[in-house]
Amino acid sequence: MANFLRFFAALSFLSTPVSSQLNELFFPGFNDLSTNITLRREAKIKKSGILCLTNDTSRLQGQAFYSSLIQFKNSTNGQVFSFSTSFALAIVSEYPELGGHGLAFTISTSKDLKGPPSQYLGLLNITNMGNFSDHLFAVEFDTVQDFQFGDIDDNHVGIDINSLNSNVSSTAAYFNDSSTKQNLNLKSGKPILAWIDYDASENLLNVTISPHSSKPRLLLLSFNVNLSPIFHEFMYIGFSSATGMLSSSHYILGWSFKINGEARALDLVSLPSIPDKKKRTGLLICL
Repeated sequence: MANFLRFFAALSFLSTPVSSQLNELFFPGFNDLSTNITLRREAKIKKSGILCLTNDTSRLQGQAFYSSLIQFKNSTNGQVFSFSTSFALAIVSEYPELGGHGLAFTISTSKDLKGPPSQYLGLLNITNMGNFSDHLFAVEFDTVQDFQFGDIDDNHVGIDINSLNSNVSSTAAYFNDSSTKQNLNLKSGKPILAWIDYDASENLLNVTISPHSSKPRLLLLSFNVNLSPIFHEFMYIGFSSATGMLSSSHYILGWSFKINGEARALDLVSLPSIPDKKKRTGLLICL
């Protein structure tokens, strides 16, 4: 019996994603019961293994965080570690060409953020926007142009620190093998791979996206920032999303993360498929 229990414990360890103690996660889909993901609000894991943050219902929000804290800072000198994450996202809009509202990769002190839906993406609210005490970091994939937050358009990627007024943003695009910039529609309903890399030695944050599994050589966003004052020693990592009057289904197909190293590569071909969805057509009048 003792030998069987030792074998079972070893097997359980091997079948479980690497824990936060080792500072690495790898989820090529979310159909394993041991994924250790905390779901909030409307977020669900479908039988296919896809993480659905929100469905096509108005004014919803959904959040999914890795359940355990991740150590982001050196306990001796308080300096933040380098980190890398990659994930595959898909946004299926209720109406063609109209999004609502988007999703964000998030590093936070809490797994239960109190932001409302719509333009706040479930992250922050009117009372805590811009507060240094929020200790919130996010990279948003925004499909609505909110003039309240100075959005550049309705199809952009932005880096947010303690605010939804992005520190830097760019229209969603990627560079192909010939270094030609190609626009990328976030709400196309097709998978998009995103890479977020922070170099602590250079205080440099880079964001890259692509509709292909291979990472482009040229970046979409690069931002100089020291995250040591922003992060606590231990933080939660995950995703937050919200819909507004118009809605979209926001999906995460796979996710990898690593402290002090490059996150493991995801292959779009091997990830769960996006559910079939018939988009609505016709005239929409908003008053």
